[in-house]
Amino acid sequence: MVVEAVSGSPPLAVGGVAGGSSMGMAVHGHRLSTVVPSSVTGEEVNYELADADLLHKLHYLRAVHVFRAPAFAIEALKEPMFPWLDLYFPVSGRLRRRHQAADAGAEGGKAVGLGRPYVRCNDCGVRIVEVACDATVEQWLQAEAERGGLCKALAYDKVIGPELFFSPLLYVQVTSFKCGGMALGFTWAHVIGDIPSAAACFSTWAQLFSGKKAPAPTLRDPLAMPPPAAPPASVAAPPPSVKATAAPVGDDWAVPGTRDMVPFSFHVTEQQLQSLQLSAAKGHQQRHVVMGPFELVSAVIWRALAAIRGPEEEEATRTVTVVRTEPATPTPGGGGGRPVLANEHRIGHVVVASTGGSSSSPATADVSKLAALLAGAHLDEASAVAAAAFAGAEDADVVVYGANLTLVDAEALEVYAGLELAGRRPAHVEYAVDGVGDGGAAVVHRDGGGRGRTVAAVLRRGEADRLRAALRDALPVAA
Repeated sequence: MVVEAVSGSPPLAVGGVAGGSSMGMAVHGHRLSTVVPSSVTGEEVNYELADADLLHKLHYLRAVHVFRAPAFAIEALKEPMFPWLDLYFPVSGRLRRRHQAADAGAEGGKAVGLGRPYVRCNDCGVRIVEVACDATVEQWLQAEAERGGLCKALAYDKVIGPELFFSPLLYVQVTSFKCGGMALGFTWAHVIGDIPSAAACFSTWAQLFSGKKAPAPTLRDPLAMPPPAAPPASVAAPPPSVKATAAPVGDDWAVPGTRDMVPFSFHVTEQQLQSLQLSAAKGHQQRHVVMGPFELVSAVIWRALAAIRGPEEEEATRTVTVVRTEPATPTPGGGGGRPVLANEHRIGHVVVASTGGSSSSPATADVSKLAALLAGAHLDEASAVAAAAFAGAEDADVVVYGANLTLVDAEALEVYAGLELAGRRPAHVEYAVDGVGDGGAAVVHRDGGGRGRTVAAVLRRGEADRLRAALRDALPVAA
């Protein structure tokens, strides 16, 4: 992760590595500023985090939107952010912890230890990062199509902590390309909302920028009391879809891992999807099982990574975590509807079981079989998963993305139409998850035409090239 820097900081090459052979694609000249709400939220207004929010505290969402020329002035981009943050005031806040008293008689009940995190809505603002890129948009898009993973450099890479009260919950990076185009990269702390929450928030800003009246969000009551602790579970072990960290992370909210994880992305065309669907229809006998593009693409990834990781990890690759999202649809006037800031997606897991005492590895399974397993996955609400993982505790250090190989269904989101600026549609959009455990994760969403799919993954270093080769074999239709 990079540290906060001022103008003149060293270039950051694609993939997050300074220097190297990709300097033509590097971003440089970081300038940081802050935008706050246009009005004071109030005195000592707190936004309480639900268990489902805290389940995701070690993870971050990255949304990158690349626009062809011409770019907008930074002042014009900032202007609608002031009223935008009035609507989404918790995003401008900073995290705090409720201290726990040792006992009422100890030094007058002096608070000691760490307690449940919450957001103090103190209007500290979101961080704006301005950078420049020596490539044109077309050069960038061509390199992204050939190599993948380049969008990582278009969003600021920063985790929360180790001092919670100094850590912004949202960074907005504005990258200016040599040709005059630009990219908007959002780095969003997952603790304040899932992918639909983030997409709805960014869309609201785009509507304000374009002069439209944005629908009012339906935020949870910021004055609500902390949710009561769930009763202790009979077994203090998280469900198979998530994993507890080996040791407490404290206030440094980063997933502890033993492997270097790197970004990887690729495009699946409409023709390739049709080929997959035809092949799956011939190979699968359960006609009642509906295997959509997400299941088919995810099955190809699952099978390829299981083969790459080999027999020594066969048992681990039998299990994958599935995350499904639904679009946030706030109602005008703020009444009813899905809360805009919330972690309300569904989480579950599927397992390739051994049959007849023999090993049935996902590395050799039919894609149609794996896709059918994914389509039939039983998924619980994130709040139910959190209750099981926390086992009655007020907070816990849990890994969701990358606990196992994690496959994220974001197909329902209109990621292109959701961030049009003054009628200008982005040329490329990528939604990804950062802060991923050793199992890796992949987000699948629609491409610009809506019929193909973009896959943004985080994998172990050394896997990307082998996975790309495997995908070429599994998806033989030319892109």
